[in-house]
Amino acid sequence: MKSIIIYFSRTGQTAQVARSWSHRIHASRLEVIPMAWRGTLKEVVHYMFATLTRRDMEIDLYKVDFEKYDRIVLMVPVICGMMSAPMRTFVRQEAGKLHNVEYVIIHKGIKMRHKSLIAWLDRTLGEKHVAASSIWAGWGKEYKPARIDGESILK
Repeated sequence: MKSIIIYFSRTGQTAQVARSWSHRIHASRLEVIPMAWRGTLKEVVHYMFATLTRRDMEIDLYKVDFEKYDRIVLMVPVICGMMSAPMRTFVRQEAGKLHNVEYVIIHKGIKMRHKSLIAWLDRTLGEKHVAASSIWAGWGKEYKPARIDGESILK
Protein backbone atom coordinates (compact mmCIF):
# COMPACT_ATOMS: atom_id res chain seq x y z
CA MET A 1 0.00 0.00 0.00
CA LYS A 2 1.43 3.37 -1.02
CA SER A 3 0.82 5.97 1.68
CA ILE A 4 1.63 9.60 2.40
CA ILE A 5 1.65 11.38 5.75
CA ILE A 6 0.69 15.04 5.58
CA TYR A 7 1.44 17.17 8.63
CA PHE A 8 2.16 20.62 10.02
CA SER A 9 4.55 21.13 12.92
CA ARG A 10 5.33 24.42 14.61
CA THR A 11 7.32 23.04 17.56
CA GLY A 12 8.72 19.89 15.95
CA GLN A 13 6.67 17.34 17.89
CA THR A 14 4.27 16.54 15.06
CA ALA A 15 7.23 16.36 12.66
CA GLN A 16 8.89 13.85 14.99
CA VAL A 17 5.73 11.73 15.09
CA ALA A 18 5.38 11.95 11.28
CA ARG A 19 9.03 10.94 10.72
CA SER A 20 8.72 8.04 13.14
CA TRP A 21 5.55 6.67 11.57
CA SER A 22 6.63 7.29 7.97
CA HIS A 23 9.71 5.11 8.58
CA ARG A 24 7.63 2.39 10.26
CA ILE A 25 5.06 2.15 7.47
CA HIS A 26 7.35 3.20 4.57
CA ALA A 27 5.25 6.25 3.69
CA SER A 28 6.11 9.49 1.94
CA ARG A 29 5.80 12.77 3.87
CA LEU A 30 4.50 16.21 3.00
CA GLU A 31 4.97 19.06 5.46
CA VAL A 32 2.47 21.90 5.25
CA ILE A 33 4.49 25.11 5.72
CA PRO A 34 3.07 28.59 6.36
CA MET A 35 4.38 31.25 3.98
CA ALA A 36 4.78 34.14 6.39
CA TRP A 37 7.33 34.85 9.13
CA ARG A 38 8.52 31.31 9.83
CA GLY A 39 9.99 31.15 13.33
CA THR A 40 9.62 34.78 14.36
CA LEU A 41 7.49 36.19 17.17
CA LYS A 42 5.28 37.86 14.57
CA GLU A 43 4.68 34.46 12.90
CA VAL A 44 3.81 32.83 16.22
CA VAL A 45 1.29 35.57 17.08
CA HIS A 46 -0.23 35.38 13.57
CA TYR A 47 -0.37 31.57 13.81
CA MET A 48 -2.07 31.59 17.23
CA PHE A 49 -4.56 34.27 16.12
CA ALA A 50 -5.45 32.34 12.93
CA THR A 51 -5.74 29.07 14.85
CA LEU A 52 -7.94 30.41 17.64
CA THR A 53 -10.20 32.38 15.27
CA ARG A 54 -10.38 29.48 12.77
CA ARG A 55 -8.97 31.57 9.93
CA ASP A 56 -6.83 30.33 7.07
CA MET A 57 -3.12 31.08 6.72
CA GLU A 58 -1.27 31.33 3.45
CA ILE A 59 0.72 28.12 3.00
CA ASP A 60 3.68 27.30 0.78
CA LEU A 61 3.05 25.74 -2.62
CA TYR A 62 3.29 21.98 -3.07
CA LYS A 63 2.79 19.75 -6.09
CA VAL A 64 1.63 16.29 -5.19
CA ASP A 65 -0.58 13.91 -7.14
CA PHE A 66 -2.71 12.53 -4.30
CA GLU A 67 -4.42 10.06 -6.67
CA LYS A 68 -1.32 7.83 -6.69
CA TYR A 69 -1.62 7.09 -2.95
CA ASP A 70 -3.73 4.28 -1.53
CA ARG A 71 -3.90 5.94 1.91
CA ILE A 72 -3.53 9.58 2.94
CA VAL A 73 -2.76 10.13 6.62
CA LEU A 74 -3.50 13.62 7.90
CA MET A 75 -1.59 14.27 11.12
CA VAL A 76 -3.59 17.12 12.56
CA PRO A 77 -2.05 19.09 15.44
CA VAL A 78 -4.56 20.47 17.93
CA ILE A 79 -3.71 23.65 19.83
CA CYS A 80 -6.02 24.78 22.67
CA GLY A 81 -8.65 22.36 21.34
CA MET A 82 -8.48 23.82 17.79
CA MET A 83 -6.98 22.46 14.57
CA SER A 84 -3.82 24.36 13.61
CA ALA A 85 -4.47 27.06 10.99
CA PRO A 86 -2.00 25.82 8.31
CA MET A 87 -3.52 22.33 8.42
CA ARG A 88 -7.04 23.76 8.27
CA THR A 89 -6.00 25.79 5.20
CA PHE A 90 -4.56 22.67 3.53
CA VAL A 91 -7.75 20.67 4.18
CA ARG A 92 -9.93 23.46 2.76
CA GLN A 93 -7.72 23.78 -0.34
CA GLU A 94 -7.77 20.05 -1.03
CA ALA A 95 -11.48 19.51 -0.30
CA GLY A 96 -12.87 16.91 -2.71
CA LYS A 97 -9.40 15.82 -3.89
CA LEU A 98 -8.33 13.55 -1.01
CA HIS A 99 -9.61 9.97 -0.83
CA ASN A 100 -8.99 7.06 1.57
CA VAL A 101 -8.06 9.50 4.31
CA GLU A 102 -7.03 8.57 7.83
CA TYR A 103 -6.92 11.21 10.56
CA VAL A 104 -4.38 11.20 13.36
CA ILE A 105 -5.08 13.93 15.90
CA ILE A 106 -1.88 15.09 17.63
CA HIS A 107 -2.40 16.76 20.99
CA LYS A 108 -0.48 17.56 24.17
CA GLY A 109 -3.35 18.46 26.46
CA ILE A 110 -6.30 16.49 27.72
CA LYS A 111 -6.76 13.18 25.96
CA MET A 112 -10.00 13.55 24.03
CA ARG A 113 -11.71 11.91 21.11
CA HIS A 114 -12.18 15.08 19.04
CA LYS A 115 -15.48 13.91 17.50
CA SER A 116 -16.43 17.40 16.30
CA LEU A 117 -13.04 17.85 14.57
CA ILE A 118 -13.39 14.49 12.82
CA ALA A 119 -16.93 15.40 11.72
CA TRP A 120 -15.68 18.76 10.36
CA LEU A 121 -12.88 17.03 8.43
CA ASP A 122 -15.36 14.56 6.90
CA ARG A 123 -17.76 17.35 5.90
CA THR A 124 -15.00 19.54 4.46
CA LEU A 125 -13.29 16.76 2.49
CA GLY A 126 -16.64 15.42 1.27
CA GLU A 127 -16.18 11.82 2.34
CA LYS A 128 -16.00 9.71 5.48
CA HIS A 129 -12.59 8.84 6.87
CA VAL A 130 -11.32 5.25 6.74
CA ALA A 131 -9.78 5.53 10.22
CA ALA A 132 -9.26 8.06 12.98
CA SER A 133 -7.02 7.95 16.03
CA SER A 134 -5.23 10.29 18.37
CA ILE A 135 -1.68 10.50 19.67
CA TRP A 136 -0.71 12.26 22.84
CA ALA A 137 2.63 13.84 21.87
CA GLY A 138 4.36 14.50 25.16
CA TRP A 139 8.14 14.87 25.12
CA GLY A 140 10.05 11.63 25.59
CA LYS A 141 7.05 9.36 25.06
CA GLU A 142 6.59 6.59 22.55
CA TYR A 143 4.02 7.79 20.07
CA LYS A 144 1.28 5.17 20.08
CA PRO A 145 -2.11 5.98 18.57
CA ALA A 146 -5.21 5.47 20.66
CA ARG A 147 -7.61 3.86 18.20
CA ILE A 148 -10.90 5.67 17.80
CA ASP A 149 -12.45 4.00 14.79
CA GLY A 150 -11.69 2.32 11.47
CA GLU A 151 -8.74 0.27 10.30
CA SER A 152 -5.63 2.32 10.92
CA ILE A 153 -2.40 1.58 9.10
CA LEU A 154 -0.58 2.88 12.21
CA LYS A 155 -0.58 -0.39 14.18
